[in-house]
Amino acid sequence: MAGLVATIGIAPAFAADTECATGSKATPSQLISACTTAIEQASGSPRDQSSALVVRADAQARTSGGMTQALKDLDRAIALDGKNARAYRLRGDLMREAGGDAGRATADLSMAISLDPNDAEAYELRGVVYTEQRRLDRALADYDQAIRLKPDYAQAYADRGVAFYLRGDNEKAVLDYNEAIRLDPDRPRTFTNRAAAYKKLGQTDKALADDHEAIRRDPKVPEYFDNRGLTYASLGEYDKAIVDYDQAIKLQPKPNFLTNRGDSYQFKNELGSALSDYDAALRLDPNFALAYNNRAVLFKKMGERAKALADYEAALRLDPGNDNAASGRRIMMAEIKKFGAEPPRPLNAPSERSGPSFDCATAVREVEKVICADPQLSVLDLGISESYARLLKSSRGRSVAELRGAQRDFIAERNARFGKPGYDLRLALQRRLDRLRDAAH
Repeated sequence: MAGLVATIGIAPAFAADTECATGSKATPSQLISACTTAIEQASGSPRDQSSALVVRADAQARTSGGMTQALKDLDRAIALDGKNARAYRLRGDLMREAGGDAGRATADLSMAISLDPNDAEAYELRGVVYTEQRRLDRALADYDQAIRLKPDYAQAYADRGVAFYLRGDNEKAVLDYNEAIRLDPDRPRTFTNRAAAYKKLGQTDKALADDHEAIRRDPKVPEYFDNRGLTYASLGEYDKAIVDYDQAIKLQPKPNFLTNRGDSYQFKNELGSALSDYDAALRLDPNFALAYNNRAVLFKKMGERAKALADYEAALRLDPGNDNAASGRRIMMAEIKKFGAEPPRPLNAPSERSGPSFDCATAVREVEKVICADPQLSVLDLGISESYARLLKSSRGRSVAELRGAQRDFIAERNARFGKPGYDLRLALQRRLDRLRDAAH
């Protein structure tokens, strides 16, 4: 689920002076300076040096580019004092946060627990590592212990909720999120995570309320808009979903945001816009299996069987356990065997011809050349031509004249606006095709 991430505060609050000590509220740069002085002054006391190095490492970790130096400080702190539980705890969590070796992170957190079995935060942080590894039973055991040691530990309830959600125990997840919010109502991520659990339970009204609340509390987090977009999409409110995806993408273009928006466009049958989003998602991340899978569904709708098959196969290479891609691949192979891999052709067209409704060999306008060069635009143009011909054949009297006038206006506008700022040819073709299809029903 997009945005379902456990965020752990690893450091206590800091005091307003520049003393190198846990509890200081000095800025990281002030604290680094104070701790450097303290480390030099404590040169004769390895334990004092070790303690100061941990505080400095904590400050380093909160500065841009300071993670490497923070880990060096922690290595040195542990070398000076092998029983410094906080050093092991902090190093384990920073390695997890930096995307390092999860095994080493777990070992450090386990060492911190062995040195201080009453450290609720160490259990909580190890639970996060286990959650990220999908070792959910172990994660739940650690969260349980953290809560036993610290019954008002809001973050432990919130993260245990994540583990329950990932295990499919959404009722338990909601109960934990409720408690986390009661203890600390100022964490918007807990609201967005509870919304995801409500959605799984089919309680979309509650999910939407939580999505609204997360965005109200922090409108700068793109995942919150993406998650609300998913809620709107689950309700079939695709236009509202697209507005939220737009905002998420504006804040941070990410492959899953683009893919989600592409899905809503595809549900709206705006195939050109959907294709553009899937393509953009794959440009950002060529290894994003979901975008290949969903683009394959789109290609299937457009009659591009060979491309659909290629995308299903790409999705399976990246995600061998993707049942949807495996099923889609089997269906495409059967369709290609039965019907061939070529996309639909104009009505009564010779079998060797492919492309749009007009003859590309005689195309003069730039917009026509672009349509000829793009198989998806060609399919949309062909669909417009076929739908128009069918509608014209079934129309009578005044409606015939109106239909012909509307088609002339569409082509004239297409020719005049193509290449101008803000004009989306794929979207224009898709909308014209949608109108013709709606008129036929």
